[in-house]
Amino acid sequence: MKLDRYKKYFRAGVTAFLVIAASLVFYYLLFHQTSVRTAFHNIMAILSPLVAALILAYVISPIINFIEQRIIARLYARRNAVQSVRSKKLTRGLLILLTYVGMIFALYGLIATLIPELFSSISNIVMNFSTYADNIQNFATKVLTNYPELQQSTDQYISTFSLKLSNWLNNDLMPMLRDFLINLSGQLVNMVTFFKNILLGAIVAIYMLYHKEKYIAKLKRATYSLLGLEHGNSVIRDCQYINQEFSGFLVGKVIDSIIIGIICYLVTSLIGTPYALLVSVIIGVTNIIPFFGPFLGAVPCILLILLINPLQALYFLIFVVLLQQFDGNFLGPKILGETTGVSSFLIIVSILIGGGFMGVFGMIIAVPLCAILCTICRNFSGRRLAKHALPDDLDFYMQMDHIDPETRQAIPYRKKKVDETEVFHFPGYRLRKAISKIASEDLPVDAPYQPANKQEEEKDSDPVSSENDEE
Repeated sequence: MKLDRYKKYFRAGVTAFLVIAASLVFYYLLFHQTSVRTAFHNIMAILSPLVAALILAYVISPIINFIEQRIIARLYARRNAVQSVRSKKLTRGLLILLTYVGMIFALYGLIATLIPELFSSISNIVMNFSTYADNIQNFATKVLTNYPELQQSTDQYISTFSLKLSNWLNNDLMPMLRDFLINLSGQLVNMVTFFKNILLGAIVAIYMLYHKEKYIAKLKRATYSLLGLEHGNSVIRDCQYINQEFSGFLVGKVIDSIIIGIICYLVTSLIGTPYALLVSVIIGVTNIIPFFGPFLGAVPCILLILLINPLQALYFLIFVVLLQQFDGNFLGPKILGETTGVSSFLIIVSILIGGGFMGVFGMIIAVPLCAILCTICRNFSGRRLAKHALPDDLDFYMQMDHIDPETRQAIPYRKKKVDETEVFHFPGYRLRKAISKIASEDLPVDAPYQPANKQEEEKDSDPVSSENDEE
């Protein structure tokens, strides 16, 4: 009994302590931002191998799950056999090894193909820039033959622009490339640190992938021990939904971008587009960014092709438009599905915000993150509407003026002038409390004034005291 009596004081003391501690932490974060930023960078530098391991394991895990569940499990099911524990461990280790080898070869092939192509493209542009400028000028002359004044102005602009661009390429770009290569050797320490973190992360990721079921089980056990059954189930469902949104979107987008890059390479090779491999890699990589990716990748490719063959640039532009229509209306929905439930407007806004805060990485993860936030807001809104006995169906609120408070039916919209005395009423807590008190006591709204204490009531009712006051 004694302990129960002092329990509320103990809770109040703990609450006060936590409030004071949170205030002190907020004050420190607000007025010591430089120290906090430095400490954050130091912590991230220490945890970089672990972060790399988590990202690498999260990316590789769907591949291993697909092979184990869709291929190996079906092979054993057809033979009516059960895979032993030892066989599962051996298969898991071989799959991790083969996935690592495949990723290394793919990365090496991409770098070995793209880097020489990029440097050769830049060298050819610098060496043959005058020829490319003449090609553009001749193309403009053929197109504007019937418009001599416009042709003269265009030729003048092309000559001025080509001269400035040629000077920039020879005097600025090439020295910048040389300085970049020289500075690259000076950044050897940073490169060694980066590759060290990647190597340590790859080693840690092997252990994570090999024992991932055990680690996930330990996390679930800790969740239930801290939060109990009901809240533990809720947290685990939320985490499963977040994983579903992120993994489904990212894996699907990577597969979609690989297919788009292959289609782009095949078609550009057939129509004779210059630098077909370089252009296809750029289109495929930038296609990972939703909505804005195709435009970001197509613009530099079109400018690169325009310098060599303007007619090919026009063909490439038409092909990119058709390719993105095919991707947006057929291929993308087939691979990704309609799982996000996010409107086009919110996708654009989320990509802009994510790119502003976190650059390209923010633009990639913006859509699944926006889908999760929309789900949270939608579920919260549904619970609040159910509490007020209102429907969640969006059609109920279409073309609606307001809701009748008695029947709770939607009143159709009609154009009318709203009285200014009827709007912007913000009743406070005391007013709501007074109204509820009046309603509970069943008093009429126009009840006469009643004095606050008995002394004023007796004074008003005593005629002698009132006469003395008048005198």
